Amino acid sequence: MGKNLSDVTVKLNVEQPSVPVNMGNLAIFVKGETPKAETFSSYDDISGVYSENDSINQIASGYFAQADHGDKLFVFTYDNLNSVAETYYGEGWEFATVVGSDGANPDSEMAALSNYINGKDERFAITAYPATETTVSKAEEIRNRFGNARRTIVFVNGEDQSKAFYGLGALIGAVANELVGSVTWKFRKIGGVKPVNLTVTQIQKLHDANIFTYVTKAGINQTSEGKTIGGEYIDALHGDDWVKASIETELQKLLSSSKKLSFDAVGIAQIDATVTQVLSQATNNGIILENAETGMGKFAVTTVPREESPASDISSRQYTGLSFSYTRAGAIHSVVVSGQINL
Repeated sequence: MGKNLSDVTVKLNVEQPSVPVNMGNLAIFVKGETPKAETFSSYDDISGVYSENDSINQIASGYFAQADHGDKLFVFTYDNLNSVAETYYGEGWEFATVVGSDGANPDSEMAALSNYINGKDERFAITAYPATETTVSKAEEIRNRFGNARRTIVFVNGEDQSKAFYGLGALIGAVANELVGSVTWKFRKIGGVKPVNLTVTQIQKLHDANIFTYVTKAGINQTSEGKTIGGEYIDALHGDDWVKASIETELQKLLSSSKKLSFDAVGIAQIDATVTQVLSQATNNGIILENAETGMGKFAVTTVPREESPASDISSRQYTGLSFSYTRAGAIHSVVVSGQINL
């Protein structure tokens, strides 16, 4: 995974008809002359450093105002965005956005971050626009700007860009650090964010472009959807990230804590058991579908015995015979009811 120091590589292939660490930490990328990484754990800390950048202040204010926010907020100063993103890839962020040094919304740089994360096929890029008629009229243009990226979130809220940035930070702070798999990103209440003043038709136009917003339904303020700009459900992809990160972490712990993990049935069984344990936890968390008949998760772990492993793997002490698959649990986002009236 990027620049992470690890002896474990997990590759996820998602079957589609046509794609343990803190999973709620946010990174803000801002243009500057000298690349650097800063970490903040409270709004007071970051506001004292970036008092003149309204965008960073607003994002941080929204993020730290939520009760369940992640334990860190990163600010990465970049001269070359891709280079700095790669350098600090192992810092522990899951979501990222870009702001201008002047507080603006730098669309071109945000598109570059979107492309970078989409290429990694893990983590999320997120940006926000104000809930105005202009934004609604440009909904398709915005989607095209990000190329229908499956890992990019666009959240429309607030009457201006400053308020939109507050909502961006608040969305991540309110939802991203919940137990992965236990929540969908639709129906979520966000502290400090007001429902938008848009018509049903305007909101539908945003939804048609896979952009979501903040509304009132049945008297309850809530997010209107939970998709990326590419039409993927955020919680599904977040769950995939959790599985990948957890398997990498637990297998690394197994390798590091074992005096010797033997290349035989015993060692391979330990690898199998470690992955099975993670997938079982993913089932309990709501990431993986539970089999109604057995009560077990709908997943499979497959290992290849030493006798069937390539001689080159044995000589290089690299085990490549483990694979797994699972069925996502999904969620219900709408209900259709059929009724009958008897006379």
